[in-house]
Amino acid sequence: MTRVYFMRAPSARRLLASSSLFGAAFAGVVAAVVMTLFEFPFWKWGGMNAVAEWQTNWVILSKLTRASPDRAREPRISWTITLHLWHGVAAGIVFGLLLPVLTLLPDGNVSVLLDAVVYSIALWIIFMFAPRRLFESAGGTRISDRGLLVALASHFVYGVFLGLLVPLA
Repeated sequence: MTRVYFMRAPSARRLLASSSLFGAAFAGVVAAVVMTLFEFPFWKWGGMNAVAEWQTNWVILSKLTRASPDRAREPRISWTITLHLWHGVAAGIVFGLLLPVLTLLPDGNVSVLLDAVVYSIALWIIFMFAPRRLFESAGGTRISDRGLLVALASHFVYGVFLGLLVPLA
């Protein structure tokens, strides 16, 4: 006797979840592109030191690639921006996963835009402000207060665009 096995089609719920996450990833990368465009004039004006976000990305890249200290002083902007965009994708996916939980909180249904801005500011605190000294010692560089303010403003821009795009995804 021959048995025939059929693969089950993905349930509508799983398909919806995967398309929502893809949409959140897309919203994250678009918001990160806008964020990068916002940061670009500051980089042109003051170099890498004017954008703390890019400084920390370069420290991460120099540690991952084990670049020599001399090489770490001259970062490749293309690699830094690429990592920056990947972080935007990851943050968009995490926001997409958190959004259903956020709507359960009191006043969680007020606005996806507000949730996204608060989320992006929380990202700035967790990944930029709090570990500032760690990145400075690891990279042998100083992250200026001005660079941190540029990062805070760019995180606000990221949050606004993420909040506008995620509902469309």
